[in-house]
Amino acid sequence: MRCFMFERILVAFDGTDAGGQAFMAGLAIAKRFGGEIYLYSVIGNLVRQSFVLKGAVDDIIDHATKHFELTQKPLLQRAEREGVKVTSHIVPGRAVEKILKFAEKEHVSAIVIGGLGQSHLLQWDSRGTGMQIASRAPCTVVVVR
Repeated sequence: MRCFMFERILVAFDGTDAGGQAFMAGLAIAKRFGGEIYLYSVIGNLVRQSFVLKGAVDDIIDHATKHFELTQKPLLQRAEREGVKVTSHIVPGRAVEKILKFAEKEHVSAIVIGGLGQSHLLQWDSRGTGMQIASRAPCTVVVVR
């Protein structure tokens, strides 16, 4: 019987309730296996927004980064109280590519995603973010509903 050890857990967090549920599941897994969490938020839709705002991409990134810092703060505090190491990552780009590249680079053991968040992670067709992550991930993918 193969034993799964989840030492490096990437939690995809988009600031929604579904993202919060994914974090709580990732926290439980990390506690159970003595793992650490990479709390990963992707600032998406920059190309579309930059056309509307005529080159205000830096302002969009700054605003979104501040938003994610605020929404991640209580999660980081919760993990600290529970003795789980968490590092925050807030990056611009396309969610699927950023999540998968980070997972490979950091050799994560599992990716935890919420059932349906702001980025509609679980559109279960070939174009949906959740489906693309689940089908291409180099590790276990946990979907929290």
